[in-house]
Amino acid sequence: MYCPNWIFDIAVARAASEYLSSEIGIDAFANKYSEGLSEIYNEVPAESILGPAEAMLLFLAEIEAGDMAVELLNDFCFYRLMNEAVGKPRKLKPLFGALEDGLKAPDINLDGTAKSFRAYVFALRSNTVPKAPLGWNLENEENMPKMAELAAKQLSVLDII
Repeated sequence: MYCPNWIFDIAVARAASEYLSSEIGIDAFANKYSEGLSEIYNEVPAESILGPAEAMLLFLAEIEAGDMAVELLNDFCFYRLMNEAVGKPRKLKPLFGALEDGLKAPDINLDGTAKSFRAYVFALRSNTVPKAPLGWNLENEENMPKMAELAAKQLSVLDII
């Protein structure tokens, strides 16, 4: 089974966010999410997470997000979880299967992840997309237990040796 694109987007945004909040290199977080997703779905190479995460970070630098960068990435994770598209909420309790179930065909769009993030930030400025509620974080998301567990996994300096 293949990783759904929206779950991949969340993993990329989380890798970028966790990198900004730590003193560990971004490669370690790309590896964390690569390994975590590869346990659930067909292999997701670390490079496929690293490229879009770096593109997100470059965009955040371009817009001079500063202290808002981690918040914007968290808001994007919330948005991708709760919405299939602008104005189209995601069904969090599917009739068949589970929310985190894989797909039969590859769905990941490497270029689309950074573009989606850019579009989200611009839509946020015009108030057409929601922000995450105060205090929301992926680690406590009941609708995605596998991703919540992966997000909660802490990395240490020893993990990069």
